[in-house]
Amino acid sequence: MSFTTFTPLLWLLILLAAGWGYWRSLVDRPTGLKATSFALRILGVVLLALALCQPYAGEETDEAHVVFLVDVSQSVDLESAKDALKQIDAGIKALRPQDTHSLFAMANGLRDKKLPDFTKMLEDWTKGVADDAFRSHTRLGDSLLAARLAFPAGKAKRLIVFSDGIDTENGVDTSLEQLQREGVDVKFATLKTLSEPEAALVALESTSPFAFHGEVLRLTARVIANQPMNTRVRLLNKGVAVQEKTVALKPGEDAKVWFDTEMTTPGPSVWSAEIVPERDHFPINNQATTTITVRGKPRILVIHQDEKKMRPFIRSLKEQDFDVDLRGKRGLPEGMEDMLSFDAIVLANISATDMTPRQMSLLRSYVSDFGGGLFMTGSENSFGLGGYYKSPVEEVLPLVSRFEKEKEKPSLAMALVIDKSGSMSGLPLQMARQAAKSAAELLGPQDQIAVVAFDGDAQIICEMTPASQQGTIQAAIDSIAEGGGTFMYTGMVAAKDMLERTTAKVKHMICLTDGQTQEADHMGLVQQLVDSGVTVSTVGLGEGAARELLAQIAEAGKGRYYESNDPATLPQIFTKETTQASKSAVQEGVFTHIGITEHPMLAGYEAEGLPVVLGYVMTEAKPAAQVLLGAENGDPLLAVGRFGLGIGLAYTGDLTEVWGGEWLAWDGCGRFWAQVLRGALRKADVEGMESRGEIRDGAWIMKIDRRSDDGTPVSGIHWAAQSLDENGNTQDVTIRETGLGRYEARIPIGTRKHLSLRMHDRDHDKLEVKHYHAPYPAEYRLNGKTPESLAALAKYDTATITAGLLPAKQLQPVGHWFAWSALGMLLGGILLRRI
Repeated sequence: MSFTTFTPLLWLLILLAAGWGYWRSLVDRPTGLKATSFALRILGVVLLALALCQPYAGEETDEAHVVFLVDVSQSVDLESAKDALKQIDAGIKALRPQDTHSLFAMANGLRDKKLPDFTKMLEDWTKGVADDAFRSHTRLGDSLLAARLAFPAGKAKRLIVFSDGIDTENGVDTSLEQLQREGVDVKFATLKTLSEPEAALVALESTSPFAFHGEVLRLTARVIANQPMNTRVRLLNKGVAVQEKTVALKPGEDAKVWFDTEMTTPGPSVWSAEIVPERDHFPINNQATTTITVRGKPRILVIHQDEKKMRPFIRSLKEQDFDVDLRGKRGLPEGMEDMLSFDAIVLANISATDMTPRQMSLLRSYVSDFGGGLFMTGSENSFGLGGYYKSPVEEVLPLVSRFEKEKEKPSLAMALVIDKSGSMSGLPLQMARQAAKSAAELLGPQDQIAVVAFDGDAQIICEMTPASQQGTIQAAIDSIAEGGGTFMYTGMVAAKDMLERTTAKVKHMICLTDGQTQEADHMGLVQQLVDSGVTVSTVGLGEGAARELLAQIAEAGKGRYYESNDPATLPQIFTKETTQASKSAVQEGVFTHIGITEHPMLAGYEAEGLPVVLGYVMTEAKPAAQVLLGAENGDPLLAVGRFGLGIGLAYTGDLTEVWGGEWLAWDGCGRFWAQVLRGALRKADVEGMESRGEIRDGAWIMKIDRRSDDGTPVSGIHWAAQSLDENGNTQDVTIRETGLGRYEARIPIGTRKHLSLRMHDRDHDKLEVKHYHAPYPAEYRLNGKTPESLAALAKYDTATITAGLLPAKQLQPVGHWFAWSALGMLLGGILLRRI
């Protein structure tokens, strides 16, 4: 007998008061009769309290509940699964009337199915209606535990598993032990594995995750097939096949194909293998990837709009044993792993508008979190001229785009004509306001700015106002709110009227819209603006902008046309346009270098002995920056600063024939800049820090051993660790100490395909970066084996579907018997008192 609760027994405390009343009672009755009456009433109260505890009594029953699990993962032959359903149908018909059953499809979880629906689902899959997400795993262990929840209380439990026995999660043994403890009888029926011809690339393995430049490593591709066939195995680097071999595969045998490869690309180098089988069913399992870190020659990436202009400088660096990759303005990597293959990145002539916001954020992370070096040189697309004002890239650099306008430079009157139609609501209008405010901040105190917003009509947000009145200007810009249609002509007319009334020597208009404006004589208006000395630039935002018209306006207005699909780029576009229109960010002439600060980068060189520079971009140094070289007037030329774990380096002059012809003609050009660059390269100081990763329970587990120079374990380290996925999302990672000098980090993988983990020992300034590439699901590897614990189970037989089950206990409520007994006792006590 069992009870649901014992709380009602607290009511028995009232018996203490009843006992006190019994001894104090003045009732004149025979002692025996009085005691018996009191005892009956006490017993009645106890029985009543027990009745409230909801007692149950068990009785044995031979009723049974059978759960059928059918494996429908990709490794199972669907015809074999259909045969299993026929056996299940026969088993269901063999059940007794009092027995019940459940049926589940099993793969990446469980799906409750009725037999007709299950049969139809398999027929649909056979015809090609795939459900790859569900069939991509065999979570056999998890499914066994989940299926036990289908058993009702009070019935014998039998679980019948139809599967090929290949478990992708390795949890079968633990699950079977749990089922045994809970009294679940498990039987096993074997399903055939995939009958279609199939080959799989199991893994790509390297003899070492590290190599020195020029070292030959052996990369081994492990290949398997379910039928005899020939397959070609290719080794790829940067998407290009560098070697290829042909191998004859035998069913079930793990063939190893090796490639001896010279490591010539410093940094994390991604190598891939792919197979091209004669016959194949799943393409998903035809590739595998590994990352090898190669240490050797410094590798830098140089970006310049006109690559040929940088070639003389690149040749001088290569003579200093640098590996240089020269690319055009679209050559900046889109992912962190590609960036990390370079020790430094040089932005020689690329504007912020040629980068995506994500690329700029990755550059910031490349320096701050991964210790990379970023070097910007002066050009018409650098610093303020390039639109880097308040950008993530400017955060990294030791110089900022602010500058003091020289008095002799002409004053500027700028009019901003901004679309505020309904389609600009939300982020586009928010970024347009930010762009306008950034443009206003860059103007000198003698400059003027006006802001006109338009929808169906024009609205003057800010009259032509001196740029020194920043508070008034910023507040006016913040008041821009979205409206209705799009008619840019009216906004341009209002801006034209204000520009014509000003006496500024330079007049410029910037027009922004994201839609198709109403028809009007835009070109005639532009011609009037040009005739009155006004230049016009235009910005088309999004796919719906009037691109052709905006480009024509910019060309006729002697300005520039910008096109963007991302509102977040607007601040860079506006600041670039403002700086170029102000004609005040460049100093041209002959300038000698003046030494400002001693630094190891300049060891062995005197500033006076360096070549002159013919021009530079005006900037200001950040408070924490070290200005190494400056012009005679004190403007910074060469500056360096630490940003996070990396180095930001800036030279406001040029290293092409434009301003740097004297540099290129100097014999020491290569040696000098090689020395400067080496001071900014990413350092790989990981001696005494050994790390190794493994995949366990859906997480990337990184184990780290830290030892000092004499080999003793180092404990109590303060770590800074961060993970980065293929989408640029970062996440702080906790590294905990698990033993003397031993540490461990756990990074959940989820659906992420690639991960980079930065581990920084802040106490000793040691940094290591590890990479993870998600393999294809284990379901497609073709090398799984049935766990011994599953193979040892009794086999399923339809004729004995419920035979051999131990009787189950069914609990029946018996509280009513306690209640009736309590009532009888209470009545008996009352009668005895009345006799």
